Amino acid sequence: MAPKEDDLRSRVYKLYSDHQESGKQFTAKQFMDEGVSKSTIYDILKREDNLPAERQSGSGRIAKIFTPKKVEQLKKDFDHKDGISQRQAAKKYGCSQQMISHMHM
Repeated sequence: MAPKEDDLRSRVYKLYSDHQESGKQFTAKQFMDEGVSKSTIYDILKREDNLPAERQSGSGRIAKIFTPKKVEQLKKDFDHKDGISQRQAAKKYGCSQQMISHMHM
């Protein structure tokens, strides 16, 4: 997640914990005045159960086709070599030519 989003989440957490007696509406109003959408603020407050504001590493989607080993193999296949086209590599790795183009850069 972007640092900007982490920063917003931590600011919402801090303001809400400092003014908990005022309620969620108080916190939401403060950030809506800054131009943050209402649904974003309430989504952040909904997950406020002492979760960290930063994104947890490893919390994303697991790579299915291109594991780190396969990415290295793909880079070796194309490393200053002729003889293998992106279409051939796509067949070899079982994905689209666009994926090959994106991965070997």
